[in-house]
Amino acid sequence: MALQGVPASIAAQPEASIMSNLEHAPPPRSDVLDEVSLPEQDALFRAPARFGNIPVETPPKGWNAKNPGFRDLYPIINLPTQIVDRVTFGAPELEPNRLIWGDNLHVMRQLPSQSVDLIYIDPPFFSNRTYNVIWGDQNEERSFSDIWEGGLDGYLVWLNARLYEMKRLLKPTGSIYVHCDWHASHYIKVEMDKIFGYRNFKNEIFWHYGLGGFNVKRWYPRKHDVIFYYARSWPSHHNKIRARVSKWMEAKYSLEDDVGRYFVHDGRKYYLKGGKPIDSVWDHDEIIEHTMSQTSSERVGYPTQKPEAVVERVLKASSNPGDVVLDAFCGGGGIGVVAQRLGRRWIMIDQSRVAVAV
Repeated sequence: MALQGVPASIAAQPEASIMSNLEHAPPPRSDVLDEVSLPEQDALFRAPARFGNIPVETPPKGWNAKNPGFRDLYPIINLPTQIVDRVTFGAPELEPNRLIWGDNLHVMRQLPSQSVDLIYIDPPFFSNRTYNVIWGDQNEERSFSDIWEGGLDGYLVWLNARLYEMKRLLKPTGSIYVHCDWHASHYIKVEMDKIFGYRNFKNEIFWHYGLGGFNVKRWYPRKHDVIFYYARSWPSHHNKIRARVSKWMEAKYSLEDDVGRYFVHDGRKYYLKGGKPIDSVWDHDEIIEHTMSQTSSERVGYPTQKPEAVVERVLKASSNPGDVVLDAFCGGGGIGVVAQRLGRRWIMIDQSRVAVAV
């Protein structure tokens, strides 16, 4: 694993490996940056003209139609590259993964186009809350804010600029998952339709969890998150995955031979192929939610950490061993942990020193 500081604008060669691309280098000239690191965007991004038969009247929030993109609001900044530390674990013969400390927008602008197989992000939710982190042996309290100047519009412009770069990074067969909740999910969906295309929308996944939050009296307890799943284009990569075998299925498939467990109906054998296929509602019982209890070994002290079982489903469904997975809001680092275990290569980015330290 390589731990790097705020990355510079590195002129990435198109044929270069994405993992070897992030090395110590001086800032490039701005003309080289535009030509090499950020190739012609029109070939990789077009705001859709229609949703089916309905004309699109407005581009994504913050989009500049005259100079397509978000660079008027978020200009390219040339920063010096600084390698803070480089650590190798266990297998130095393998291509290293990357954990990068810095603003993900500037980092993603360094990466070559169409070089990532899967993106999973768990960005701020527009919750208007300040989250506290109890960190270190001295129980030091640190915090990060999810309160946005400019309200919802400001939040969406900030997120759109990053989604735009993510689309550029995805391979044609790649996919993106955006984890959010009720605060802004409907608005994020509309903006993603504009950026990735309405027809590239695959699923709205509901993750139903059961911890806490049942003491409300003025509305139903809010007990699910939303994960939007989009393809970069069609066809895109997707593996059919199954839940674990339930006790009910074990009882039903009670017979067994050399092939496996089965049951008999109308004289025909039906073999157990695994648990039921995963659908778009992920229940906390299936996710084995107790693994995220206060005493779970998964917990690293990061307040927005998600269960590894949720991340594992995403990686198994939309990537294969050896693929490159990107998490631009890595937080507690669950993507890296699961990707490493499943044999995927990973790039994780966070601007929080606490998150990178975790």
